[in-house]
Amino acid sequence: MSLKLKVTADEWKSLDEGIKGLYEEKDGGYVLSIDGLEDTNGLKSALEKERKARSEYEKTVRQYQGLGKSPDEIAELVKAQEESEKSKLEQKGEWEKLKAQLLESHKKELAARDEAVQKMKGTLESYLVDAAATEAIAAAKGIPQLLLPHVKSAVKVIEEDGKYQVRVVGPDGSPRMNAKGEFLGIKDFVSEMRESEVFSRAFDGTGTTGSGTPANRGQTRPGSFILSREDARDPMKYRAAREAAAKAGQELQIATE
Repeated sequence: MSLKLKVTADEWKSLDEGIKGLYEEKDGGYVLSIDGLEDTNGLKSALEKERKARSEYEKTVRQYQGLGKSPDEIAELVKAQEESEKSKLEQKGEWEKLKAQLLESHKKELAARDEAVQKMKGTLESYLVDAAATEAIAAAKGIPQLLLPHVKSAVKVIEEDGKYQVRVVGPDGSPRMNAKGEFLGIKDFVSEMRESEVFSRAFDGTGTTGSGTPANRGQTRPGSFILSREDARDPMKYRAAREAAAKAGQELQIATE
């Protein structure tokens, strides 16, 4: 009878005792022990892997052939695509950086513009208040350098319908009204000061004695326009004082000290 090259453990057990000796145990079974016969299992496994790899390669080749390009050409296209994607990402990063720089520059420009607008607004308010207050004080024959700071502290400039108006305000900052329900003007406020026991001393022909009766203080020059050296350096203040003095028929003087 013919003998199998390999048998299972159960098949080996069923063999005659004399035949069992011809086999040797290997990998859970039994292999016929023959000199010169090599185990081809490894070779078969390698051959199977090679066949599988060749099948995959042929499949890939058919795909490339369907595109009409060689593997090398496909590789070049893939590389070019990767470089393009990388360039896009780098450009995006530069754009984000540029955008951030533009936003920061825009913020600085807006801040500078707001600062310039505030300065211009402050200069305009100073001019409007100084001009109106100086004119009102001159009309009431008061001394501007004494009364102007007190008038300025009691008024503020309010924007109404795109125009700036000078308003006399109370301690709470709200505009004051007269008996007619109208806004109290600077001239009205200066008139109040002229009647005040404290401020009346700074007006021509007024002032109080110890008994509370008016006293004429001829030694002063009420109604004259005297501007300090510091205020005279401010073109807006100088112009306002000069115009107010001209309207009152007075001569603007610059303080020597």
